[in-house]
Amino acid sequence: MNPCAQLAVCFTAGRVSLVRDWQARLAEAMDARGISGSELARRSGFTPQYINSLKTKERGGRLPHDTAKRLAAALGVTVEWLVQGSGPRERLSDVYPVYQADPDEPASGFVDRYPSRTEAIALLVSSVATEVIRALLAATPPEAGVDPGRAFWIDYARQLVRDHNRIKNDPTFSSATDARAKSKSR
Repeated sequence: MNPCAQLAVCFTAGRVSLVRDWQARLAEAMDARGISGSELARRSGFTPQYINSLKTKERGGRLPHDTAKRLAAALGVTVEWLVQGSGPRERLSDVYPVYQADPDEPASGFVDRYPSRTEAIALLVSSVATEVIRALLAATPPEAGVDPGRAFWIDYARQLVRDHNRIKNDPTFSSATDARAKSKSR
């Protein structure tokens, strides 16, 4: 295997560095986020000793898929980037602000209780009407405290688009909209 095929380019604090293996990417993601081994252990459900053994390569070169998923979720990186060094490092939910469970933590800008809804909106915002995005933001999933996932929100948006188009094409609503527009222009 070509050794260059396993290299990934990482940009951290204005520096460009080559990261050869998943252990180095794990350490790089922890450094970039300012997360200690103990904190990563708490977030991922592993022991601090296990996290340390992963970082120091005591566990060898294999990373079980379930472990990779838990570490990636705790670090806010994609599994593909962590394991293979390919694809984007950041998940969409980390690029766009999401709900913050800690009330003592200051929120900057809009935060959403459902991170996957924010991801869906980021994907849809350039292709659907503003009214659809507003309705999507106002929606509550069937189980109010549980994020149902991006697929749910995209399916929900599909239904909203259908409803929006049906309303736009309905002469009853069109004449009411025309009457309001005429009264505002007077």
